Amino acid sequence: MKKALIISSVLLFFTVTTSAQTPTYKELSATAYNLIKGQDYIGAHKAFHTMDSLYGISDFEALYYYYALSHDFVHDSEAEKALMFRLAQNKCCDMRYLDDWARSQQADTLDYWNDIVAIVAPRGYQDTVYQNRLLAMNRANNAARQMQNNTQDSVRDAMRMVNSANLSELKQLIAERGFPTCSKVGYYCVKYASAIALYQPLEFLHWYLEQAKAAADSSDYDPEWLGYLIDRDRRESIYDTVFYSRIEAMFQADQEARHLLKSDMDQASAWSIIHKVDSANLIALEQLIAERGFPTLSKLGYKCCDYAALIAQHSPPEYLHWFLEQAQAAADSGDFIPSWIAYMTDRDLDHQDKPQLYGTQGHTRDGLTGMYLIEDVEHLNERRRSMELGPIEDYLPYMDMPDFYFHPSLVNYRQYSLNLRIEGDTLRVSGFYLIPYDTTTYSGQPIKVDTAYSLPLADYRMADGAIVLRRESNWYPHKNGELLTAQVHIKADDYYIIGGTEWLPSFDIHLVLLPKDKYARKVIDTPTRPFHFYRLASDTTQYPDAYYNEFVDSYNYYCSFFGDTLSSKPMNIVEIGDPQFVMCQSLRDMIILGHYFYDVYTMIPDFSWIPHEVAHQWWGDGIFFEYRDYALGESLTEYIKLQYLKSRGRGYEEQIEYYKATMEMAEKTLPIADIRSLESQDESIAIYHTAPYRLTLEDTVTVNTALRQLYSKYKHTIVNREVFLQECKTLQSWLKFE
Repeated sequence: MKKALIISSVLLFFTVTTSAQTPTYKELSATAYNLIKGQDYIGAHKAFHTMDSLYGISDFEALYYYYALSHDFVHDSEAEKALMFRLAQNKCCDMRYLDDWARSQQADTLDYWNDIVAIVAPRGYQDTVYQNRLLAMNRANNAARQMQNNTQDSVRDAMRMVNSANLSELKQLIAERGFPTCSKVGYYCVKYASAIALYQPLEFLHWYLEQAKAAADSSDYDPEWLGYLIDRDRRESIYDTVFYSRIEAMFQADQEARHLLKSDMDQASAWSIIHKVDSANLIALEQLIAERGFPTLSKLGYKCCDYAALIAQHSPPEYLHWFLEQAQAAADSGDFIPSWIAYMTDRDLDHQDKPQLYGTQGHTRDGLTGMYLIEDVEHLNERRRSMELGPIEDYLPYMDMPDFYFHPSLVNYRQYSLNLRIEGDTLRVSGFYLIPYDTTTYSGQPIKVDTAYSLPLADYRMADGAIVLRRESNWYPHKNGELLTAQVHIKADDYYIIGGTEWLPSFDIHLVLLPKDKYARKVIDTPTRPFHFYRLASDTTQYPDAYYNEFVDSYNYYCSFFGDTLSSKPMNIVEIGDPQFVMCQSLRDMIILGHYFYDVYTMIPDFSWIPHEVAHQWWGDGIFFEYRDYALGESLTEYIKLQYLKSRGRGYEEQIEYYKATMEMAEKTLPIADIRSLESQDESIAIYHTAPYRLTLEDTVTVNTALRQLYSKYKHTIVNREVFLQECKTLQSWLKFE
């Protein structure tokens, strides 16, 4: 609703300004992007269309958005195709981009953009006939794997038919037009041909690999796909057909028995059958190894080692331990599969009641699957990588785990599992909460933390042993390692968790975890809401009660000024001892400050920064300004702070004198009438410190009424300068905006 109000205000603004003249390119662009932010995509498409009709869009971002919106509203039209054609002509995209976009739209590149491909073909496709035939094979592959009635047998049967047909077609294609290399047919033909060859019989796969190696010797084959072919060839090779045929039968029996766990059969009966199969497989494996030797890669090949390790993994502890010792000796010389060493090591440690090393073993109880305990969690992915295992995040779906956590029956404390990961320039945060297993309120499932959220990476930093997520311009790694690149697992009872309730952290805007052994908490209850002050335990400086009262008094004043108490949750004031953090930051229900500001308070209490940061709870956290108007938002906060200083009866005159001096200095270098946006330090000073004084020269009732109405109408939304001026017409002469 608020977004809609912003959008309507923007449109109203343009209705007023365009009655006399045609809107500029910049104005139309601002309107289009505001409509996108407000999720009015039809309106945005019309705005981009108007821009293009009047001026002709040339920049990539606007063209891209115009095309994306056209795809939704005029799909498969000549207009849509023409836009992509322009993107290609301007070299704003290449074949990799086209291919990714086509797949996201479930369309084949050549089928959809034949003419466009012709423009960029030298960068992607050199043989479109080759490409079209490979695309048909690829479509068949994908269709077989995405069968709606995808039982194991039906998928296997479909894949056999597809692979057989694709093999014949690929052989014929190569015979007619040559082996696919990058210089001859382009990167994507190499990619699709390699993908099809991967699933062909070993004889053809091996022949194809030899041709690919020869091309790679002259840098004419994609090294990534060559690696896939080599790995597949290694995995498919069988050096002892007798061993393989017998171990494959054991593998099939093992898998069929375990599929019963997902059938309608009751679990007890299924496990009874599984135990019988495991016992029979153990006897057969012992006999097979006695007859033909222990399976190694050089002696028997990958598949024999793979299947034998699986059977051993499901054997009793004593035999698993013996098998692991033999496999480890072979692995030391590169003659056994590293990933199976990791699986068997973890299972062996579990049998000994020791924490696992590689995170391969889960524990299911009362309907919840969680991890067995793990040694040195922070370096888990490093150990997994050394054993040719992917990151733990990729493994969790195979264990039916939404996130990484230890099963609560294995630990005696509350668990917060916070998944903090970096994607490009964005930090994404999600998580859940598990209470101890023996509590009467345990539900058998993790309690999810609200919804995941994300903000630009530059908005966060960590400091002083605490994980602190806050808006700031720099990025600092945690002193114990860059924890934000993976999951963070904490013993909840050892931390103050600020940013939510006692039980669940809130991920709305911010989160702070403070070690209790490093921080002390002072609680002050007030009729409006409680205040929690967190100070470094090592900080023994005594501060007067006036310091705490300043927060409470200014908060109560602003409650009255805005008619909004914000929240009944604790108001948190957190001291960060990081010497590099020499600023204050206001977040919703929280003010974070460097230790430096305690000293500032004792030096100039009447000019205190405290009322300024508290005012930001409404004007800055309750209502937001666009970044370009950062100083505008700060100046309004300073004006509101002046009202508080005036009401308390001290500090007001001194602050006014300071503002007047600043204004005189600023106007000598930058006249206020020339201010347009936050583009220079002079301009920032002029708006930040001069505007509050200029506002005090206006009628106080008029100014206060306008600001209160703006806050009431737009709280919890982002306001740009145009909306501000539209809503606060009585203040338009304030900065002399034209």
